Amino acid sequence: MPRRFASFAALLACALVLARPASAEQGDVPCMADEAIPEAVQRAPFLVLGEVHGTREVPAFVAGYLCAAARQGRPLTLAIEIPAAVQGAIDAYLASAGAPQDAERLTAGELWRRPMQDGRSSAAMLALFSDILRLRARGADIRVVAIDGEAAPKAREALLAANLARALDESSGRQLVALVGGLHAIREKGRRFDPQYESAVYLLAERKPLSLTVGTAGGSAWICRGNTPATCGEAQWDINRVTPAPAGPFSLTPPSGQFDGVFYVGRTSASPPALR
Repeated sequence: MPRRFASFAALLACALVLARPASAEQGDVPCMADEAIPEAVQRAPFLVLGEVHGTREVPAFVAGYLCAAARQGRPLTLAIEIPAAVQGAIDAYLASAGAPQDAERLTAGELWRRPMQDGRSSAAMLALFSDILRLRARGADIRVVAIDGEAAPKAREALLAANLARALDESSGRQLVALVGGLHAIREKGRRFDPQYESAVYLLAERKPLSLTVGTAGGSAWICRGNTPATCGEAQWDINRVTPAPAGPFSLTPPSGQFDGVFYVGRTSASPPALR
């Protein structure tokens, strides 16, 4: 094996291992317990998870939920806030054997190598793709759709909404699970710094989304606090702290008018970029 490829393969394997939750068995994906998922979540045709990018715990939570839902025989589509331009690479990876060279092809694009690494191309997100590949190999019917694109803030919300609407139209009989940043998941018009803000989920109100915000016990995330690469890195992130902690992974008590409930991941730890 050429030295360059061997080094990349070792780095990639390390990233995948470090991004796994400690409870994962080797070669498997840990499923969320069926009884921990409320019926309203199970039955929602359009489930939105508003996250903080750049943690290990959120992608692991998503994998655990997909595993449990697929175990019940439900077909699923996961819509992720990453550029639609990488859809071909995602499809190719999910149709592959998941070997290091397959992951290398997935991560060859700009998403994984751009200077601004804001958490959407973290080691944990790469591990999520690996988990989905394993679930599909066990017979799970899971599709992945990339829904983001380049646009000014207002136009970007409209773009995300249009791509989510298209995914919903193409997901008849499937549950669409949208993993997006928390601001895109707000149900009401307006936010702290912009009373006219209209999120993607707000624009899709007629599609009856069940929109949940991430809840944590504090911790850290890999985030960007500015518009330059130097502003990106591990930082303490307590904005989504929930006290007391919910009894399970989901709480359908609205924390505010902006969301229908909370998905709870506990204390978070920052997940660095998959490729450093």
